[in-house]
Amino acid sequence: MTNVTPQPNGMALDLHVHTAVGSDDCHLSLARLTEAAHQVGIHGIAVIEHDAAWAPERLACYRQESGLFVCAGREWPTNWGHVIALGLDQELEDIRRLEDLRRLADEAGGYLILAHPFRFFPSGSNYLFGPQGNSSTLSTEEMARHPVWELVDEIEVLNYNCTDKENELAATVARVLGKRARPAATAHTFTEVGRCITVLERVVASESELIEELRSGRHYLARRKPKRRIRPLRQPGLDAGRRHQQPYSHREQRQGQQPHDGLLRQALPRTAAPLPALPRPPLSQRDHLLPVACQAACGHVHEAWRRAR
Repeated sequence: MTNVTPQPNGMALDLHVHTAVGSDDCHLSLARLTEAAHQVGIHGIAVIEHDAAWAPERLACYRQESGLFVCAGREWPTNWGHVIALGLDQELEDIRRLEDLRRLADEAGGYLILAHPFRFFPSGSNYLFGPQGNSSTLSTEEMARHPVWELVDEIEVLNYNCTDKENELAATVARVLGKRARPAATAHTFTEVGRCITVLERVVASESELIEELRSGRHYLARRKPKRRIRPLRQPGLDAGRRHQQPYSHREQRQGQQPHDGLLRQALPRTAAPLPALPRPPLSQRDHLLPVACQAACGHVHEAWRRAR
């Protein structure tokens, strides 16, 4: 297998990926995750599991086998919603209060990211404001006074599984607070890997170096486009901590136009050299990759068809 070689000017990472190893709601195998990462040309991933942490031996083995930069974290369901924790002891169990998670992160030099804070907003299913009953009437400034923001280092503002409105609201609150923002594909499947990425300005080799880059703001957010191209998000509120002044595209300069929706229309060069596609197993060997519910549904359909004959 050809390894993805980090570019001299940085790394493209997906920092919110789930796998079948430690997340019951995910059926993404490690082999398929490796294939997806190489196919889209990203240099590394953060494996963020819901239910079980990765053992250090498994993490080291997967790094070697995949040729990717890989670190492991947890997504904790706290009293203030789901929080991604990097740099903490993987053997921690039953952390339910964000205040406790913050204390442990401070002691260990860890990093906390509030995941999809406005998912399902303004319904009662939203962790932060749903229980209030009047969330739809809150102003941005009122939402920014919620105590949760002081307990995390970053806010996830670009989540592939959230609506545009939910992402925009998270970005607006991040801008009001002056908090750094982060993207995430929240990948559970092959096609979701690398859709929303963090681009670091320099190459990192360990989790501690990654956390250092995130703290310093030496990174920016981007969406993955076809043919391994990425589109940086420079919109106010989606800034990753530092202002990266970039010119508009040539067409927009000639026409004197602003970039549509505050996003640059130009794409960066490829993040890695083209890689050969990995061999895929025959269809008969891929049944285990389907969600169990899908397999059951297919079985019911086949049985109904058989009886109808």
